[in-house]
Amino acid sequence: MIASGNGQTDAGDDPAALARSLEPVIRTSCEGRLGEIEWFRASWQRGGAATGYSTWSDNETGDVPVIVKLPVGSTELNWTVRLGDHGLDRDVVNGQTPHPTPRVLGSGAELGGHDLGWLVIERLEGKTVAGDLTERSMTGLLNAAVEFQARADAQGIAMGEPPATPDWSGALEQSKVWVRDNPIDEAKRWKKAIAAAHKTLPVALSKWESRSINTWCHGDLHPGNAMHMEPHSDHPDRCVLIDLALVHAGHWVEDAVYLEHLFWGHEEKLFGIKPVRQMRKLRKERGLAVEEHDSELADIKRMLMAACAPSFFGVEGDSKYLSRALELTERISSKLLA
Repeated sequence: MIASGNGQTDAGDDPAALARSLEPVIRTSCEGRLGEIEWFRASWQRGGAATGYSTWSDNETGDVPVIVKLPVGSTELNWTVRLGDHGLDRDVVNGQTPHPTPRVLGSGAELGGHDLGWLVIERLEGKTVAGDLTERSMTGLLNAAVEFQARADAQGIAMGEPPATPDWSGALEQSKVWVRDNPIDEAKRWKKAIAAAHKTLPVALSKWESRSINTWCHGDLHPGNAMHMEPHSDHPDRCVLIDLALVHAGHWVEDAVYLEHLFWGHEEKLFGIKPVRQMRKLRKERGLAVEEHDSELADIKRMLMAACAPSFFGVEGDSKYLSRALELTERISSKLLA
């Protein structure tokens, strides 16, 4: 059964079966330019979406390998379409600024009389940054993130309110309980660090909630959500962001710290790149807003995430991750309480 509003299916639905049943409707909606679709389940996919390979053909583009995706939620659909009206990635040459998102060739918010979003986007030739982790690919990911921010801001859409601030007090309480009830290295230090982080909340959250809402954040900036294309012939090295389902109004440090925290305890995989510092530098070069207190905001976000790390142990990190999170919690909470 197809749900309304969000373009999602009920949990019991088979996305591939739904997609196959709607394939003739999709192809008709594309006015004969979309070829037969080979449906598959991608390892990186979350939720109830189906994805397929096909070919798009018209006088403007010739034959283009494409990916068909449905259902697509409204945020992902709207932002992918807004930012996808550009040339093909395969046509980007040296001297041009690479496109930060894929070219959209077909899309819609309805299909077969149902409120169901769908996309036809160019199929990129590279690997995910996660599968091709190098200094060059990580640099490309950050370049793409800032270009994404610039182009999203240029849409002129009112940002409105950011997502509600999480219940950090409750999250810290969960972290405290986890440390109390589970074996963990440096348990005594963790108890003190979490308590200190809790004491900082009035000041930390006041500063965080008064931050400038100065960009559209990707919301899920990680190496699995960017494709890396190696340079060849006269084509530059570049990255293209995928999965725009969590785009939201916010402050740019949110994306930078989120990316950084994935490598806590494993900073060697960043090849000396500091995501917050590098993103700030790139934003400044691009003419985007940066402020003197950006580093303080980044520290607040780091501390909040780090202090909650124990309750996510086994999901997001390992012992090295936890050790680094503990160091950050102690250092930043001490600074905020000084």
